[in-house]
Amino acid sequence: MTTLQLPTPIPVRQQQGFTLLEVMVALAIFAVAAIALTQAGMSYTYAVSTLSERSAAHYLLMNEAASLRINRAWPEGRGERLLEQGGQRWQLRYQTFPTPVPAVRRVELSLAALDPSQQPASSSSQRLVIFLNQPTVE
Repeated sequence: MTTLQLPTPIPVRQQQGFTLLEVMVALAIFAVAAIALTQAGMSYTYAVSTLSERSAAHYLLMNEAASLRINRAWPEGRGERLLEQGGQRWQLRYQTFPTPVPAVRRVELSLAALDPSQQPASSSSQRLVIFLNQPTVE
C-alpha cells in the first residue's frame, strides 16, 4: 500500500502591528471625535455663563419690582440708572404705560449688563413687566 503524503503547509507570516492606512483611519476618527467633544464643551461653558448672567439680571429686576411696590412708587415716563451687583455693572431702564384702569400703570423694566467701557453688552438684556396700583393718600 502506498501512503499518501500531504504537502507541508507553507508557514504564514504573522502580521505584527498596524498598517499605515489603519493608523491614519484611526487618527482621523479620533480627530473628528475630539473636535466634536471640544465644541460640546465650549457650548456647555457658554450656556452656563449665559445662564448665570441671566439669573443675576432676573434677580435684580425682581428686586427693583419689589422696591417699587414696597416704596409705593408711581413712576412716570421713562428713566434709567446704573446698578452694581456682584462686581458687575448694569443699566436699568424703565418705561411706563397707561392701562384701561386709570389707577393701574404698566411698568416695563429692562436690564443690560455693561461692559468695561460702560456700553451695554450686546449679548443679553432682560425685561420684566409689572403693574402698579396708584398709591392712596392716607
